[in-house]
Amino acid sequence: MKFLKPVLSILTLTIFSSAAHGEDNIEPAISEDEIEIGAWLDSQEEDMLDLLERITNINSGTLNKAGVDELAAIFSAELRDLGFSVSALPGDFIEMPSCPGSDYNIDVTDHVLASNLGQGQRFLLMGHLDTVFPVSSPFQNFTREEDILYGPGVADMHGGLVVMLYTLKAFHEFNELADKNITVLLNSDEEIGSLSSRKYIEDQAMNHDWGMVYESSGTNNLIRSRKGLGQARFVVNGIASHAGGAHNQGRSAIKELAYKIIEIETMTDYESGVTVNVGIVNGGEARNTVAPCAEAFVDLRYPTPQQGEDARLQFEKIANQVYSYPVDTSELSTVSWINLHRPPKIPTEESDYLLEKTRAIGKLLGQELGISDSGGGTDGSLAQAVGLPTIDSLGVAGTGAHSNREEARASSLVERAKLSTLLIRRLASE
Repeated sequence: MKFLKPVLSILTLTIFSSAAHGEDNIEPAISEDEIEIGAWLDSQEEDMLDLLERITNINSGTLNKAGVDELAAIFSAELRDLGFSVSALPGDFIEMPSCPGSDYNIDVTDHVLASNLGQGQRFLLMGHLDTVFPVSSPFQNFTREEDILYGPGVADMHGGLVVMLYTLKAFHEFNELADKNITVLLNSDEEIGSLSSRKYIEDQAMNHDWGMVYESSGTNNLIRSRKGLGQARFVVNGIASHAGGAHNQGRSAIKELAYKIIEIETMTDYESGVTVNVGIVNGGEARNTVAPCAEAFVDLRYPTPQQGEDARLQFEKIANQVYSYPVDTSELSTVSWINLHRPPKIPTEESDYLLEKTRAIGKLLGQELGISDSGGGTDGSLAQAVGLPTIDSLGVAGTGAHSNREEARASSLVERAKLSTLLIRRLASE
């Protein structure tokens, strides 16, 4: 049974009623102890920036196992130094259908699990080691211009990893870590949908009271709800033939996939919030050969679980139907792989309480944090879906994620570390 304050329902209703009237959740003033902790974190800013530069300059694209492992080793060593028990959770080999010569299988490296088994409230702190930038990306290096940091992962989410670590370092510095019950889970495959780590996240979530994910806080916003995410692959197999001498004997996989893409794209419905995007298309062997194989990789976003299931059924229907030739369907076949890899993050009374408490503490610290919803996914959606109230935007302020415009605000490293430290400290004392 998850921890639930006896008056939580009343408090949550009061909080959101007050918000509607321009009032704030009441939090005690910052204590002398908390001022001391904040001052210590201020003194650590350059160390935090040095660590962020170091890890940003290590390519940790999901498929670069060596780079992700290097980050895992850095954080494992840091956590051991703080007294955590650290272990590796095995990654997986994710097999996906593909055309001959087009290998989309993914070899996921191990994940990091660290535990500090103190007393009281059980906190699950989550972050991901991987980024979307492959070794071949030209966007590889950390740079700084005054208060703005640039580089692959500075916001998503190397900056958040630094915030998380220095939250724990602050507790250690003030001899407050040993008595806290904190688990840290750092996965290596978040950017491909946590296909390997999902089972670990859900398992840990069911055994904790509060969840905290250190994804970017964007333009100083905390995320209340998120859409669900899905992904699908369609591999169409046709019949190759000479494009000039035997065109009529061929069955073009590209032609069939083109019809399917039109059907897939029409699933987007802005009014209901469902969006579908065919993001990658490959196929064919040569200009003068009727294509024997073609493939597409598809992204899905949906606000409610039922919409996800409906989309899955529609994907299956599109895969099983032949659109391009009035022929025996055995001449054209489609293999599909469909995965609803993140459920929607639907607010609960407990998660709203956590959100508003975070905002109220932020206000005491001079941090004005808004509330917004997002179509982007995080591992907080997985944790909350199995019952763990989770806040998933405790990381640095930043924009431009997944592009060569990615940036973060340097001063937000200390700001968010103070916020995270006070949030955990106060929840632990309730």
